[in-house]
Amino acid sequence: MKKLIIFILVLSGSISSYGQLQISQTLTPTQLVHQVLIGYGVTVSNVTYTGDLQAIGSFNNGGTTNVGLYSGVIMTSGKATIAIGPNSSVGAGFNNTGGSDPQLASLVTTAIHDAAVLEFDFVPIADTVKFRYVFGSDEYEEYVGSSFNDVFGFFISGVNPAGGNYTSYNMARIPGTTNPVSINNVNQNLNTTFYFNNNNGYTIEYDGMTVVLEAWTVVTPCLTYHFKAAIGDAGDGVLDSGVFLEEGSFSTNAVQVSTNFTIPGAIQKCIEGCNDAEIKVSIPKILPYDYIVPIDTMWGTATNGTDFPLLVDSIIVPAGLTEASMVLVPLVDYITEGQEDWNMIFVTSPCTIDTVSIPIIDYVPIEFSAHQSDTMVCSDSLELKAFPINGWAPYIIDWTPASTVSNVNQLSTWAMPPQTTTYVISVSDSSGCPAKYDTINVEVNPKVMTSFMPDIFQGCEPLEVQFTDMSAPNIVSWKWHFGDGDSSFAQHPNHIYSAGVYNVNIQVTSSSGCKGELLVTNLIHSWPKPSVGFYLDPAVTSIEFPTIGFVNTSTGGSTWLWDFGDGGTATTKNASHTYPGDGEYTVWLIATSDKGCVDSISYFANVIVDEIIVPNIITPNGDGMNDYFIIENIEKLESSKLKIYNRWGKLVYSSENYQNNWDGDGAADGVYFWFLDYKTYFREASEKGTVTIMSE
Repeated sequence: MKKLIIFILVLSGSISSYGQLQISQTLTPTQLVHQVLIGYGVTVSNVTYTGDLQAIGSFNNGGTTNVGLYSGVIMTSGKATIAIGPNSSVGAGFNNTGGSDPQLASLVTTAIHDAAVLEFDFVPIADTVKFRYVFGSDEYEEYVGSSFNDVFGFFISGVNPAGGNYTSYNMARIPGTTNPVSINNVNQNLNTTFYFNNNNGYTIEYDGMTVVLEAWTVVTPCLTYHFKAAIGDAGDGVLDSGVFLEEGSFSTNAVQVSTNFTIPGAIQKCIEGCNDAEIKVSIPKILPYDYIVPIDTMWGTATNGTDFPLLVDSIIVPAGLTEASMVLVPLVDYITEGQEDWNMIFVTSPCTIDTVSIPIIDYVPIEFSAHQSDTMVCSDSLELKAFPINGWAPYIIDWTPASTVSNVNQLSTWAMPPQTTTYVISVSDSSGCPAKYDTINVEVNPKVMTSFMPDIFQGCEPLEVQFTDMSAPNIVSWKWHFGDGDSSFAQHPNHIYSAGVYNVNIQVTSSSGCKGELLVTNLIHSWPKPSVGFYLDPAVTSIEFPTIGFVNTSTGGSTWLWDFGDGGTATTKNASHTYPGDGEYTVWLIATSDKGCVDSISYFANVIVDEIIVPNIITPNGDGMNDYFIIENIEKLESSKLKIYNRWGKLVYSSENYQNNWDGDGAADGVYFWFLDYKTYFREASEKGTVTIMSE
């Protein structure tokens, strides 16, 4: 008897914990075989189970443990849930209701207890059947070499291709030997390559386990075989042992046919011009010759050689390889056909076929109907646009680099690149077909800083202003608008303003094509000058009445300065002035506005002599005294006409506009008669008289 017996209470049903094995006992034995254990190339029937249902179940989450298998079927000699770690007991077990088994009993010399036995018939489609497993036990290490040699076996019955039949042939053998796998055959001292000590393990309760082993044997395809998996306690029913059978690993080495689509993530259909179907065949081992997998039949609503390039009637796996494929490439025909189908039947074994059905749907790949040209910005934002067509809307949009784009998932978005940047737009759709890409290169140049300065902001009209452009960088063209309708293309223009308030605008362009503009409102104030004017009252006067009045008709003035032309001045708005003598005087009026603007105007003031004095005697004797007939003030007349006659009525002298230059011209002494017609500003008159010549 064992000296230490420890029983661990474990809840039945489903127990799980993160980082540990998860065991479920919700499936029936038949479901465990069909839904978990059986893989490719095996047809199963007549599933039976003998033993306590607590001893069997399914496991998963094995990838977080050291069992070496991710999921599958577990069979135990006690409770399946006891297998869940950690390894916290030197001995754990459960004495269930299972009994003995003749095949297990034939492997050991002691009685079998708590047996769990799973059996079924199967038909393989290839010449080898195999599966992967791990055996573990809480009998390790204390009872190695004892009679408590818990045992399991995988027994096959049926035709042996080498001759005769298998009769409960145990497939669970130590690799390279005919010895069964058991506690006494695989442990820390014997066949250690296939064993590891799980003492104090975190994830599995069993004290020791084998590595992942493979059970296999050759069979004749298409014949029926019987399989039996059994495990039990040897000697007593105290400590548990268990065997893990990998999910889907009970399979044959038959040819496998699979269909994949070439675009990851695309819908599982052929899409014209996009998603191709790859039909792959795999053989279980490398052969020294080409292996032909024939296609028995091909048919469908699609047309071979029209809707896709012509497919041949087989797939050849070249010598030295284990797989080969053919690709169905649906052609874009721009015809709306709806879904078409193509079917192929592959002969995968002497008794099996594999049917491949491939749906083919219409699709026109995404294109861009228009292209936004590469462009330039001046340290500013711009709108990026894309114009995709075809494909299956709605589109999935992605702009890169995303950090400078306002909305990376819109066809139209705003971007503000900090430097010259190439933007890439990816447009895809729900088909999963490859995205379409377009690029827009945005050249970023320095933004123009627009500035200018006038040399004067205000003044009197005509106001001359010198403008200085201070814009940067690298300005090459200018256009000024001065606000009065005039413009200039000079860099530093000069402009003359009439009265008014003016806005000034400048538009500049840099060498890189960046533009800048600045408008300054009410920048220039040109004040109006006074409109000066006056008139004389009277306009002309005589020396007898030499006072003239000056009437101011100016507008816009606030102060006045009169200059009467003879040294006299006045500051009244209206003025009068008495002249000292006859003459023509230039009179100025200077008007000044409240802004200091000045205007002036001048007129002539005339003070004339209106009377003449005619002599009655001349003495032309050459002494320089009274030698000429001098008519006083005649030069101040507007016009005159003089005629002189002798006493006999003979004309001796005549002159237009007489110049006081007649000295008798050698005439004899005596009395002469003169006649003078003349004109002044005020009148026309005639006078006559006599003049006596006395030369001695």
